[in-house]
Amino acid sequence: MNTQLLAAAALGTLTLSACTLAGNPVRKDVTGQLRGFTADQNIRLAIVGYNGGQYTADGTQGQIIDRFLTGGYALDLPSNVPYGYYRVIVFRDANNNSRYDAGDTVLSKDNGKRLVLTQRDNQFLAGTKTGWNLADGQGGVQTTLLNNYDLEAQ
Repeated sequence: MNTQLLAAAALGTLTLSACTLAGNPVRKDVTGQLRGFTADQNIRLAIVGYNGGQYTADGTQGQIIDRFLTGGYALDLPSNVPYGYYRVIVFRDANNNSRYDAGDTVLSKDNGKRLVLTQRDNQFLAGTKTGWNLADGQGGVQTTLLNNYDLEAQ
């Protein structure tokens, strides 16, 4: 009986954690851990990059931020951004509009990893495949499971 109560409590906590969603991620393209962020920071995720002369800051993709149970996140990546290099940032959504705006504060350190969106294999880096890739900064490239994109507070 205690096991059932514990499972129900954990499920309830997970459901409450899911209330920090901005649209439930469908694909969960990139995942990682969040370290050093407090529960009262009203945090959200965005991808940012400057490619082909165009600055992109997109925080509208489906995301789950679970600071309580797993300390992690899952984020869908957009398909309508220029090909090139991006990074995931954690920001404080000051006006609660679920978008990364000029007045929002970036709370995460640069982890040195880059998401790379390519139109064809090996477009920007050797080993990349068409679509989203994860480059670790030491020459390693992940092409299918984009995990371990951990983010740490500044």
